[in-house]
Amino acid sequence: MPPPIRVLFVDDDPILLEYLHDSMSDMADKWDMTFLGGGREGLAAFADAPFDVVVSDLWMPGMDGAEFLREIRTSYPGCIRFILSSSIDRDLAIQLVERTHQFISKPCKAAFLKMAIIRVLCLRNKMNNESVKELVAFIGQLPTVPSLYLEINALLEKDRATAEKLSQIISKDTAMTAMILKLVNSAFFNLRSAISIPSEALNYLGTDLLKSLVLAHGLFNQIASFGIPTFTINHLWRHSLAVAGTAKRIAEAESMGNQCAAECFTAGILHDVGILILASKFPKDYQRVLNMNLQDGCDLAFAEHHIFNTSHANVGGYLLGLWGLPESIVQATLWHNDPRNQEIHRFSPTIAVHIAKAVCAGDQVHEIFSGATLDEGYLEALDMKHNLERWQ
Repeated sequence: MPPPIRVLFVDDDPILLEYLHDSMSDMADKWDMTFLGGGREGLAAFADAPFDVVVSDLWMPGMDGAEFLREIRTSYPGCIRFILSSSIDRDLAIQLVERTHQFISKPCKAAFLKMAIIRVLCLRNKMNNESVKELVAFIGQLPTVPSLYLEINALLEKDRATAEKLSQIISKDTAMTAMILKLVNSAFFNLRSAISIPSEALNYLGTDLLKSLVLAHGLFNQIASFGIPTFTINHLWRHSLAVAGTAKRIAEAESMGNQCAAECFTAGILHDVGILILASKFPKDYQRVLNMNLQDGCDLAFAEHHIFNTSHANVGGYLLGLWGLPESIVQATLWHNDPRNQEIHRFSPTIAVHIAKAVCAGDQVHEIFSGATLDEGYLEALDMKHNLERWQ
């Protein structure tokens, strides 16, 4: 029998701690819960035995939540981190993007917090792969495409950064899209429904916060290359953009509406975020993946499993799920190569991206993308196979 999930709640308000203790009592048979009044006490508890999840208040005397979570991220990177706060200074919010997986605003209903914890734990359990958890745990920030980084900076410096112009640039970039969606979907903005489209996100972020995000050290970390001579970050960007545009057009051809078409575009931009992570953080190992794929003829996912014991789809989907991005985007990232594993069995961003990858396989952006194949049996089961010729 596996050990119970260990969850730590840290808050200097004894009334809130008591409320959380009472409200979470129905999880006592599944979670081993600890309730403490400060960050230093929390660190001492971690030293005794690490926790799977930590939920920390932001404003606490002595050691505040930001400092506490920084220590947890450094010493226990596999821990899933939530932060609670009734108010967050926007500059501080930028710092916290790297230290926490999700923001939860106070006052917060216990049921909402409980479901947020359950969701990320379910995702982690579905991975059932320690390699994914270890890899994602050590990732602080994602790289961005250098040319777009410079383009946004130039636009901001000239004070012509309208939301429309910025969203056009941001929508083309995997890392920037992911980080902005992560922040805007946090409870910091108290939105009633998840946002999956960068242009909508900018309506809530505003250009001032966006400027801070772009310029903040460590949040958007410009990377000139992957350190792999034959595979550059620009290859991945061009492929992601092609898949995104094709997925959007497929959704439009199916008359799925503007919202679905936009989600398909976002899913296309982010679907290979796991490659972005693996190639930039572990270039020598990913060079071995490329060698197996290109020289030995191995399937890309097979080569990734051989080297990393996981795939880029699992790594990317797990990370975006921890960040609390919309489920449709997470599912498309996880299952774009294996759509029959998605949780809903109808047209979705997962289906659109899966088809778009196959349609774009002949574009010759890079050889590793040329092996994409369609699961025609699954499409036939969904009564969609007859649309293939029209989509292509």
